[in-house]
Amino acid sequence: MKLLRLVLAAFLLAPLGAIAQSWPSKPVRIVVPYPAGGSGDIVARATGQKMSEGLGQQVIVDNRPGANGNIGTEAVARSAADGYTLLLATDIQFAISPALGVKLPYDPGKDFEPISLVAFVELVLAAHPSLGVNNMQELVSLARSRPGRINYASTGPGSTHHLSIELLKSMGGFDVTHVPYKGAGQALPDLVSGQVQLMQLGVPQTLPHLRAGRVKALGVAASKRLAALPDVPTIAEQGFAGYEANNSWALYAPAGTPDEIIKKLHGEIVRVVALPDVRERFTATGLDPVGSTPQELKARMKADFEKWSRVVRQIGLRVE
Repeated sequence: MKLLRLVLAAFLLAPLGAIAQSWPSKPVRIVVPYPAGGSGDIVARATGQKMSEGLGQQVIVDNRPGANGNIGTEAVARSAADGYTLLLATDIQFAISPALGVKLPYDPGKDFEPISLVAFVELVLAAHPSLGVNNMQELVSLARSRPGRINYASTGPGSTHHLSIELLKSMGGFDVTHVPYKGAGQALPDLVSGQVQLMQLGVPQTLPHLRAGRVKALGVAASKRLAALPDVPTIAEQGFAGYEANNSWALYAPAGTPDEIIKKLHGEIVRVVALPDVRERFTATGLDPVGSTPQELKARMKADFEKWSRVVRQIGLRVE
């Protein structure tokens, strides 16, 4: 009986071993669960091109937008675990939506194998010039003198742009009023025109408006100053010790993908993110290149889930 079980186990594992040894023998597809043209495209196409060279197979970027990233994410969760369909997702799918208690069509902890963090989308707290403040101290002072009368935009309830300012409010003891939008494409024009006075935004989309003087940077939400905005201090430097908020892009495979394939993918993405031209392309657009182990990616999502869960509980947020 014992011999029979060993033979059966060897028979079942043989196909996985054969797949891992021959991988990749055809093009690899990276699903980005958001529309073309965003930071995910920059990350996926810059890394995908270099991965193609290293793997000896074409790496195709496949945009699958919809349902706040859930459509493309679910598609990968239901894909074959053979290393040919991967997911480049944000912390929205793996930390923020779970923290909000959103019912998801996939299980972030069970349906995927983490591979590596790839890049952070750093955030900058931007103000319309008419607000008349230049830094966090001036903002806090003004907001305390006019509680609730300064409006801030977000890309929707429960977004990083929303929760990150709620975290600031709790740390700084001031009040500003939330004005939710359905995305940055709607919110940013109203910030530029002065319809709202404040917003936490991704650096890549904000840089052109900062350089043109249409909005003013009060501080970056990163843990360190950014190459794209070297003269803008971090929010943490300005009296908010320990404050950090950003979005992350990370690479995942469907659960059950052979370990040897995960190891190859991890080694390749870490190699690519370390290349000088890839790092230069990322940093020029306000992205922070990152390479991590699968365990570090998993730990980062756990920490983000816990951080945003605390904010959600504090403000009593419910998102349907």
